[in-house]
Amino acid sequence: MKITLADIAQKANVSKMTVSRVLSGKGQVAKETYDRVMKIVEEFGYQPNWLARGLASKRSMIIGVIIPKIEHMFLDNYITQVLTGVVDIAVENNYRIMLCPVETKPHGNSEYLNVARTKLLDGMILLKTKVNDPNIETLANAGFPFVLVNHKKYSKKYNFVDSKNIQGAKLAMEYLYQHGHRKIAFVSGSLDETNGKDRLKGYIESLERFGLLFKEEWVVYGDFNKNKAYRFSEKLFLDKKKMPTAIFCADDYMAIGVMQRIKEIGLRVPEDIAVIGFDDIELAAYVKPALTTIRQPIYELGKTSTQILLNLINDKQKTPVHRLLDVELIKRESA
Repeated sequence: MKITLADIAQKANVSKMTVSRVLSGKGQVAKETYDRVMKIVEEFGYQPNWLARGLASKRSMIIGVIIPKIEHMFLDNYITQVLTGVVDIAVENNYRIMLCPVETKPHGNSEYLNVARTKLLDGMILLKTKVNDPNIETLANAGFPFVLVNHKKYSKKYNFVDSKNIQGAKLAMEYLYQHGHRKIAFVSGSLDETNGKDRLKGYIESLERFGLLFKEEWVVYGDFNKNKAYRFSEKLFLDKKKMPTAIFCADDYMAIGVMQRIKEIGLRVPEDIAVIGFDDIELAAYVKPALTTIRQPIYELGKTSTQILLNLINDKQKTPVHRLLDVELIKRESA
């Protein structure tokens, strides 16, 4: 038997408004009343009609999460941690999410613009967008609510949540320098992303601070791709006399690929070459040797961006919102 909000109110001897407050978690309800209503809800297995709610409020009660379409994207610990934060806040606020993997197009409209035009979504969270993506500007000019994650752009039109990537890179470099390393290579992330550019900037500024020369041959462009980092890092080991003694990688997956290559050529981590990553994905603590890394609050990126988006949707927050989250050095065995 299908049970309605009115049925629950009648059985609990309360108003429909009270039942709505119990289910939404908004407004004050006495504990005795809350317990009585929830007992009936659980007994009859009541499920709210989200579509009807959206029609009544002229909202869909759905937010879109735009992620890059990459190989094995659902095995990517970074993406899953961000999504976990997004889902926790969305569900807490009676929202659902629509996951939209999209391919980056150098010219023309992106798929996420087409989704926005359908009015199916109340807002969007955009993860790892490209530096020169013209579609972000189009979205902003249309007044559509959105928040960029791990993409830093100071503009009155844009809202973003990012980590302090430059500071994180400097923490890694300072740690290596303090441990006697003067030959420090860098495996760069994608320079089409602001976090990739910022981590490279932190590396270069640290070299300048410590009076060390920047050597182009000691920079590997891994594009946040473990396989590329594994293959391209080989150039660092061709001349054993001119090899770096430490390698700072712009993310943990690339660091894991580099450590595998180091082992295959018969060298040891950290005895011969120290390695530091960035992100602190779950796997970082379980590889051998355990990875020293810069922890960015990946789960918090998802939570914070979703709360900001909901505030924008509900007119509780005005654009722009520019939020940078703290990072920290996590010391393990690899450096």
